[in-house]
Amino acid sequence: MNAVLVRASDFPTGWRDTGKPPSSSSDKETKQVAKGIADCREFVKQSDVEDRRTKIKSNQFENATEAAATPDQVSTSSDEVVAYASAAEAKLAYDGFAGSSTASCFEQLFDQLLQQQLAANTTPGQTAPTLSASVQRLGVPAAGDATTAYEVVITVAVGPVSQQLGLVVQLVRVDQYVVTYTANLYQAAPDQFGENLVARSMGRFEAALGRG
Repeated sequence: MNAVLVRASDFPTGWRDTGKPPSSSSDKETKQVAKGIADCREFVKQSDVEDRRTKIKSNQFENATEAAATPDQVSTSSDEVVAYASAAEAKLAYDGFAGSSTASCFEQLFDQLLQQQLAANTTPGQTAPTLSASVQRLGVPAAGDATTAYEVVITVAVGPVSQQLGLVVQLVRVDQYVVTYTANLYQAAPDQFGENLVARSMGRFEAALGRG
């Protein structure tokens, strides 16, 4: 499983290893909100199964140039892999996350989470920003036994000024494993950024599984 975790050599020049995995402190809150969304039923069901399986995460990588210029707006990327009990169970999990209702689930989920954050961080008299999320499925090169990807665009507007954060999530199923690649992007990604990450880590993983 360690073979599929992204590493520094998978990233473009200027990206660095932060030395720590991405925070998972919001996972419980995210699932709690998802339970109240009809389109997220399959997502919640498969998340519950995932929680009972072996999971490991890569460290988080960041764009060092952005970190030096604007520490609060830094593009990051990481991946994680879950080992299911069988290839059939992994297929069920992947199908649940890649189902027809997932995009709608993510859009509603991010909208509700954003509104909760906005309410918690707005003080009386403060001009509150307007937050919104839109989700679409992305076309990505073939990888593993099956792959799918989503792009979430979060727009933050204060008066006439707005800023966007792009979140890309790609899932790849290989045998009894499901790998999730995540990138939070404050600036446009270099050409083939995601394709290179997936191709390199998948190449190592399939070789480790004797499929290369």
